[in-house]
Amino acid sequence: MRWSSRKFLGSAATVAIGLSLAVPARAAMAATAATTTTVQSNVPSSTYDSPVTFTAQVTAPAGTPTGSVIFTDISNGSILATKKVLSNGVASFTTAALAPGARRVQAHYAGDASFSPSFSAPMDIPVANGASSSLAYQVDARHDGNQPVGKLTPSSLTKKWSVTLGDRNIQGTGNVSYPVIAAGRVFVTVPNIVSTGSTLYALKARTGEVDWSAGLGNHSTVVYDGRRLFALDGAGVLTSFVASTGHQLWSKPMPSQYIFNAQPTAYDGVVYVSGAGSGGTMFAVGELDGAVRWTASTVTGDISSPAVDYTGAYVSYDCHNDYRINLRGQQMWHSSGSCVGGIGSTAALHGNSVYARGGGAVLETALILSKSSGTSTGSFLSDTVPAFDKSNMYTLQSRNLVAVDPSGSPNRWTFTNGSIVTPPIANAGVVYVESLTGTVYGISAQTGRQVWTGSAGATSSGAGLAIGGGLLVVPAGENLTAFG
Repeated sequence: MRWSSRKFLGSAATVAIGLSLAVPARAAMAATAATTTTVQSNVPSSTYDSPVTFTAQVTAPAGTPTGSVIFTDISNGSILATKKVLSNGVASFTTAALAPGARRVQAHYAGDASFSPSFSAPMDIPVANGASSSLAYQVDARHDGNQPVGKLTPSSLTKKWSVTLGDRNIQGTGNVSYPVIAAGRVFVTVPNIVSTGSTLYALKARTGEVDWSAGLGNHSTVVYDGRRLFALDGAGVLTSFVASTGHQLWSKPMPSQYIFNAQPTAYDGVVYVSGAGSGGTMFAVGELDGAVRWTASTVTGDISSPAVDYTGAYVSYDCHNDYRINLRGQQMWHSSGSCVGGIGSTAALHGNSVYARGGGAVLETALILSKSSGTSTGSFLSDTVPAFDKSNMYTLQSRNLVAVDPSGSPNRWTFTNGSIVTPPIANAGVVYVESLTGTVYGISAQTGRQVWTGSAGATSSGAGLAIGGGLLVVPAGENLTAFG
């Protein structure tokens, strides 16, 4: 196990053990009584966005252990909860953020002056996909632009509502951000017009009415996971809200960096943040408490929103300085380029591959990398992060929509427009894009022919489209429009 590629925050008096956990040094040195740890959940299976309570019990032949318990999803290494204090030998926590798939939760008792550490046997809990939601940039944590849940039907797709969240009468007003759709709401941020900072809006998905709002710092973006909304501002302050009410749970600054231009990503109870300023840093932040679980160093940390699945978190920077960091915080590979620049681009995950555009410059070839090794298996052309479905990769080339084999060639069809500016997103055999004029197109994934069009009512900023909750949500300048 490699330890040199990560940094851990917390007490200096710790002894490293497996799974990135730590035991108080005094517990390792003293003669202590053996313990047994068990873990159980209140339900045998779950669905994403549904609360699950895990309870750990620590026992000993004599006496009652004190101290704390750490809960880890050992299927991928994600640390779900730390420092859950024992009461009469019992500690518990509740989460709705378990990622879909086969989860394996383990409890680890850290020990105290009188009792030895112990691990529980893993507890298996299957988690099914939840409702149709758009949780992060390009729909999900993989940034693959694919919405497989909830079919939109182009023949009946009509404008449901449209709101203006900026003020078009004031010069320099900000644009509506990429929308997140979950929990019956649409979440966006908008820069403030007169003062500094920005405003987070939670709009009712059915009507577009403002349900609640909150003030944030400059250049803020949001991501959703497990009934919580997480907002990151440009200075690196990460804030957690109850998504249904707007109640603030915690607000924490990310240490050591001062430029945060990439949207955060949330997966399996952890928020992943990229920061720049002095080199780059990836932060893994616990959703329950805002504590930094680990950090990993990169050559820079600007613009690339981490693409995350059970294999790790991936970022892509200038000259193809591309990284895979596993969910324990270990650097698994670094595809090092010939130079170091100051910017990056968001990668997408599909199948066994990472689709990385490096700095995103026209002259920088976009690469298809193996997730497991980081070696290049092909290349592709795209002005933006690509999207995928079961058959094709969808790219923007010279502002035209092009369907390509996921291997990078051949091209299968081209929708010639010349003014498309948003990354594509795919749903139920249709690919949706927005042009510079705010015209939205639905294109048949099979033939490349237009099957639907609508208007977002303003010039597009290129922020991107989202599909969730039976809606296609389109930001265009100060406007936000929903079709359904």
